[in-house]
This record gives sequence, C-alpha cells and structure tokens, in this order.
Amino acid sequence: MKGMNVKLSFIEFSKKLLKNYFIIVTGITMAIAFLGMNMYPNERIPYDAFLSPLILGIVAILPSYIFYSKNELTFKQMLFRKILHFILLVITQLGFAYVTGLLKNAEVTFLLAISVFAVYLFTMGISWIIDSKTAIDINRELKKMRE
Repeated sequence: MKGMNVKLSFIEFSKKLLKNYFIIVTGITMAIAFLGMNMYPNERIPYDAFLSPLILGIVAILPSYIFYSKNELTFKQMLFRKILHFILLVITQLGFAYVTGLLKNAEVTFLLAISVFAVYLFTMGISWIIDSKTAIDINRELKKMRE
C-alpha cells in the first residue's frame, strides 16, 4: 500500500485503510465479474452473493494493520512489511475461501490467487494515484502560502 510509511495516528491510519477497503471491494467485484463471465457465462448468482465482495474486502484489509507504526518506518522495515503483508493477504484470502467452500479445485485456487494479486496491484495503483493527487494539491497550497 503506497504511502503507508508516513507517520500517522491510528485514526488517520484507519481512515486510509477505509479508503483502501472501498478500492479493494471495487477490485474484488471486478474480478468476480470478469471470472464469472469467462468461466461460468450461463450461471446466475443469488442475491446473497452480492455480499461476497464486502466480506472479502474486510478479510483483505485486516492484514494491512501490520503497516501501522507509531514511528516512521525505514525502507527495509517497510519492504519487509509489504512482503509479509502480501503473504498474509494471500493466506487469509485462500484460507477464507477454503473455509467457506469456494475452493472447489486447483484451477479455482490458482485463479483466486491470481485475482488476489491483481486486486493487490489495482489497490496499490489507485491508492498511489489518489495519494499523488493529494500531494500535488498540498504542494500547490504550500506554494500559494509562501507567495
């Protein structure tokens, strides 16, 4: 998650995770739609399936709390946490899918793992775009204040 190495209060950190939650839910919804249209084009999903992205989003955001630190992280600490985060993310998503009976065979497991990776990249990319826009706006305002 880009931009997590800035020292934030727990409340600010949680707000950032809430933003990421909605990005993750969007990514999960797109992944489910894409996989469903390509793998099971003639099947229809029941209404309770609409809750899946919301629940999977909660499961996906929980490992993100390893990024919280009261002190600013060094590059090595952040890199270690990013690697650990991705591993935990895959484990929690596959574990949740296994417990709920979503993993029916090796192909589904592989596609879910690829989907987790795609949603991870999507979330990092969208977060980076939003954070970059925020940084540009802040710098623009600071420049106006100096003038």
